[in-house]
Amino acid sequence: MVKLTSLTCEHRSDPLGIDITQPRLCWQLLAERRGARQTAYQLLVSSTPDGVADLWDSGRVDSCQSVDVVYQGAALTSRQRCWWRVRVWDELGEVVTSEPNWWEMGLLTRSDWRGAWIGGPLVGGPVTTIPCPYLRRGFTVAGEVATARLYVASLGLHDCTLNGQSVGEDVLSSGWTDFNLRVRYQVYDIANLLKSGGNALGAILGDGWYCGHTGWNPRQEYSDPARLLAQLEINYRDGRQEIISTDSAWRCTYGPLLGSDLMNGESYDARLEMTGWDSPDFDDTPWCPVKTFTDTGVALV
Repeated sequence: MVKLTSLTCEHRSDPLGIDITQPRLCWQLLAERRGARQTAYQLLVSSTPDGVADLWDSGRVDSCQSVDVVYQGAALTSRQRCWWRVRVWDELGEVVTSEPNWWEMGLLTRSDWRGAWIGGPLVGGPVTTIPCPYLRRGFTVAGEVATARLYVASLGLHDCTLNGQSVGEDVLSSGWTDFNLRVRYQVYDIANLLKSGGNALGAILGDGWYCGHTGWNPRQEYSDPARLLAQLEINYRDGRQEIISTDSAWRCTYGPLLGSDLMNGESYDARLEMTGWDSPDFDDTPWCPVKTFTDTGVALV
């Protein structure tokens, strides 16, 4: 019995936020008998999980290739979900077809991003750090949610929550890149974290490699302070869409994280804890407005 397993797009299983317009598809052939091998394949890519291959039908390709087969179908657009199957012929002429898998495109152009870079007003120095800014934005969910995505990037590091719960398992996001050229963004499916009525989106920013110490170098390798760019997109079942992005409506304060540096460690004052700061019922009236920053044009990938 031959099976197909380990189907991946861009080397990830059912990934969100793909910005490669011709992504690479991979699969593995699993069999108990010796000498089993692939002799041909056919890729079927659809805009629906059970529809015809309206995006791409490769036809039968006589090849043993199963790694990094490049998608060559219709042009893909931002946020588009693509469902794909692979059909394989083995050396005995038997045919096996995989279960449907999918990938979802990210935001392919800068114009897809509605918001601005935001952060706190304080700036450190070549040696001295500043407290980590706490950012939040309250909003209301009015209707039954079909899908919801959070797109988020930071110049520095970010830790994002929705209604007090972490949106993902990543740490040290957005990682280290040459921030003069590009910054990586992450995409999260947060539909299960939303609730009817009041909600709150929160973020804590850290210096990271953007403005913290890197090796023996002083701080501010690229600039200062850390900044956040985020976009929450809610699609309701009645066809409405709501977008909450980072802008001047967000609120900011400084709390118990007095300093956070990859080389010099972290300082935390528990006396300054703000219980429930990222919950919908929290009163952020004493907080100040965020500072917005000019977009430098750095590529978002």
